[in-house]
Amino acid sequence: MVLPHLHPGRPDQLRLHPAQLPVVAQHGTRGPAGDHELQRRLRVLPGVDVHSVGPETRPHVRRQAHRADPGSAAARGRMPGQKNPRHLQQTGGSAQGHGLRSMPRNGGLVEDTARAIANLTRERWESNAQYWVKIIREGRDRYRTELTDAAVLDAIGPCDGLRILDAGCGEGYFARALASRGAHVVGVDACQGLIDAAGGVAVEGGGSLSFTRASVDAMPVEDDSVDLVVCNHLFSHLQDPGPAIVEFGRVLKSGGRLIILTLHPCFYVENSEQGAMNSVPASRYFASRGVDQRFMVDGLESPSMITSWLRPLEFYSGTLRDSGFVIADLREPHPTEDMLLNDPWWRKGFPTAMFILLIAERR
Repeated sequence: MVLPHLHPGRPDQLRLHPAQLPVVAQHGTRGPAGDHELQRRLRVLPGVDVHSVGPETRPHVRRQAHRADPGSAAARGRMPGQKNPRHLQQTGGSAQGHGLRSMPRNGGLVEDTARAIANLTRERWESNAQYWVKIIREGRDRYRTELTDAAVLDAIGPCDGLRILDAGCGEGYFARALASRGAHVVGVDACQGLIDAAGGVAVEGGGSLSFTRASVDAMPVEDDSVDLVVCNHLFSHLQDPGPAIVEFGRVLKSGGRLIILTLHPCFYVENSEQGAMNSVPASRYFASRGVDQRFMVDGLESPSMITSWLRPLEFYSGTLRDSGFVIADLREPHPTEDMLLNDPWWRKGFPTAMFILLIAERR
């Protein structure tokens, strides 16, 4: 994983979150009047708070589950410490657990805003596709090559003969690693540029490999057909991972595993990879928070910024449970004592726990 940092010279007050863009574009300039209009136009989104400065609290939205949970007609979401979803709208808290279809439509603004966020994310990844191909294939991302790849492979264990879904596969390097170990892998990614790059590399080993362009919340994969789903640095790039988790439950066989490697929500802050160790206040930790950043890897900056999303641990435990999963293990990949002692890069680039790895089983 490349841990992006804020682009220098672009203060928070000059940056707009994706959810603001379709609205701001209609007004041309941003200022007190524009902010007031944003507040009015985005009021239908529970928990959205648009400010002139500083990072905004973003809503978490979920659609109904494809598979009903025992004792529930649909997967449920919740805000930590709150049981009644209506209370979230009354208090203005971050709306974790509201489906778009059940929210006020106000002329389609809710759906339009969510669609605009998804479209903007895809555009940014298309802009960054060749950048990522270069970073990965030249082995420039030390977080992956020296730490997180090994942690995910260890969590997977022997995979010869397994049918594996690599969700958010990027240019396909991890899917190729699994296929070389005998797995039959399907890689899915929404970025056409990355899928094209993935399909251009030959497979080595006894497994098989195919790639398809699709959103991870609507995949062309049959029900109950997959032994394992791998999400390697995917979740920090999903504004709303709830539907994807439901989709993973759909395609997994009973007893199948879901492995999630993402940024650590308790400790990661802007510029952590540059040695920043600021704590995450409770007012930000207990809400889905997004940060617009550019990737900076081995001295190379990405052409486009991307939004990195972080969520409290209770989001993962609650959403996984309500989608039919049981958390079997939780790990925190970290450098060895020798790496920290003998390599200044790791001492600066890993000031605190930065990754979390969840292993869940489908009931």
